[in-house]
Amino acid sequence: MKLFTKKKSTQRLDEILKGQEPPTFPQSVMSLLKLLRDPESEVGAIAEALNWDPGMIVRVLKTVNSAAFGAVRKIDSVPHAVSMMGRSQLEQLVLAIAVKGALPSAPAPGFESSRFWQAAFFRAGMARAIAERLHPADQARSFTGGLLQDMAIPLLAHTRPDDYGKVLMEWHGSPKVDLHTIEKEALGWSHDEVGGYLGTDWELPENLTSIIQGHHDNSATDAELPPALRLVALHRETEREFGIEAMIETAKTTYGLEADWLQETIASSEEQANDLSRTFG
Repeated sequence: MKLFTKKKSTQRLDEILKGQEPPTFPQSVMSLLKLLRDPESEVGAIAEALNWDPGMIVRVLKTVNSAAFGAVRKIDSVPHAVSMMGRSQLEQLVLAIAVKGALPSAPAPGFESSRFWQAAFFRAGMARAIAERLHPADQARSFTGGLLQDMAIPLLAHTRPDDYGKVLMEWHGSPKVDLHTIEKEALGWSHDEVGGYLGTDWELPENLTSIIQGHHDNSATDAELPPALRLVALHRETEREFGIEAMIETAKTTYGLEADWLQETIASSEEQANDLSRTFG
């Protein structure tokens, strides 16, 4: 899956958002991400950077100690979080929190924030559980990718309430048709493409941006789109039973996952989604 350059992504975003500026991350988040990506930076410097954003500290610690993360013992400080999670997983979590905070949350035609994020939290937990079975080294990226797959939807719902709002409402009323198909037919582009442009514009890691951009790409290989992300992309925000059925059937026939395990994991992921909706911030 080829990503656009930042210049091309910014230009395309400008066209699709009709000249409205996409949200940006606070400088404190940008500084923190820079440190997390620098192998030479010390844990003390990372902790100090987080001190400039107390809200981020609270959200990180609440999230890593939630039932969804299943910490064996309580993580009570940033250095502890770094040592237990590693920089890469902590970066993924900080990115997820930053993206959620940057996106609009007010109601818009076809968009309800609590409903949208509940579905996203479910995808995140389910993706990590499936990744643990099928590709365990990719659990952190699967969690973040599942959470952020549809991150363009809130932005599109607010910047294009008339035409995109109609698309969302049609999708909610058409349980057997996926959003990607409706968007392509009505607008010529889709939320996954826009998510790729947005990820590039925000300078998210390429491996995360690529799975956001390609989560509906049926031609993508498992190396390009991990199975966990392919499966949870079938989950719907409304008329959820249709997405659940499709996910179970594909997981069984394509990846050999057992029906009983899938049902148990779905129930567990629902509980985790409720927990994350309370703690993620």
